[in-house]
Amino acid sequence: MLGGGLIVLLALLALWVPITPRFPPAWESPTRAAERAERDLPALGVLWGKVRGWNRVGLGWTVVWQPSHGMWLVSAWVPDGPGEIKWRIDAAPWLPGVRLSREAAELVVGGDGLEQPRERLGRRDWQVGGSRLLGALPAGGELPSAPSQRWPLVQGVLVGLLLAGAVSRHLVPGVPSRGWRRAVLWVALLLLTALPELPALATANFQPGVRPWVAELAFGAAATLLLGSLVYAALRFPATVGNAPVGWLPVALALGTLAGRFEPATWLAGVSGLTLCLPILVAVTVIAGWLAGLAGNGLRELLRFSALARILGLSLLAVAGVTHGGPWTGAALAVVAAAAVERGWGTWMGAGVVWGWVFGSVWALARWDAAQWDGLTFLLLGCGVVAVAHLARGHGKGDATVPGVP
Repeated sequence: MLGGGLIVLLALLALWVPITPRFPPAWESPTRAAERAERDLPALGVLWGKVRGWNRVGLGWTVVWQPSHGMWLVSAWVPDGPGEIKWRIDAAPWLPGVRLSREAAELVVGGDGLEQPRERLGRRDWQVGGSRLLGALPAGGELPSAPSQRWPLVQGVLVGLLLAGAVSRHLVPGVPSRGWRRAVLWVALLLLTALPELPALATANFQPGVRPWVAELAFGAAATLLLGSLVYAALRFPATVGNAPVGWLPVALALGTLAGRFEPATWLAGVSGLTLCLPILVAVTVIAGWLAGLAGNGLRELLRFSALARILGLSLLAVAGVTHGGPWTGAALAVVAAAAVERGWGTWMGAGVVWGWVFGSVWALARWDAAQWDGLTFLLLGCGVVAVAHLARGHGKGDATVPGVP
């Protein structure tokens, strides 16, 4: 009863404590944004093709369409609320078209001050302020772009800790956990079956002049290679066996939820727009939790020579993760949580923080109804795992107790 009450109390605190996220939330799904663009924009003179993907930019969604032949790419930035939908057409450089003179281009665009034309193989492209011409086809203008972000130093530290964890498990392997091996294997297979949906999150892969199935095939090949590497690493450097720290997992979930609400991972808003959102979130969380346990294992071994170094090292990484981690804040806190407990608990603690961080990110960024229900279901799954682990541990203790023996 005490453990269940603690879970409920920490969940309520993590959900309702007032935190202002760094990124504005999305109030409609990317599929709704695509439908709005197709409904409100006039005919652009070309076949749009199929919706290939989306990306969250500022206060709206950038949605990409491309026909199966791949000769052009249609992009539209759709704001969340009422506002102008900005669009753009990019065509293959070798695609022929009409070569307009300066006077004819000014007449088509309805302005003056044409910039120098861009010579193509079979056409001449003009730029008029924010407007563009591809041959004689009006091609829209520039779209809002996300500000370029430098990768934080925390990312390099985490990669180094992963290598240290691999070395540690190679030298001192311990008793491997079959449960975590199977979990990583099954979620990797789950992501493999969901690969047809995942290219929607990689809009940069779709380029004019390249057939979309080629871009999807390249993405799938890279993702398959990555998943295969993760499965091999999980078999070669498995998590060590250990009981789930049921007393600390609620704290890990609450900590991760607060981190996700404060510094959410923006790419998770795009995941929330997928049809298989919930299974993909579960699979990513399990793999990320195992990686956090591996990095935490490396951090624990690096700091074990001194109790003072252990306290200072964990504190410094936690502070650096919160203040300078950016999209890696949750990962840094998961590694710290995994290193702060004993070895058999590390992967569980890392997975608990990552679980809360993913939920907090979805809860803070994806504010439409379907995503909110998926997020709550995802949180209940995590709480269910904690409850099952608590019951299993209590049942095991009961079996180990002999009547009449204290």
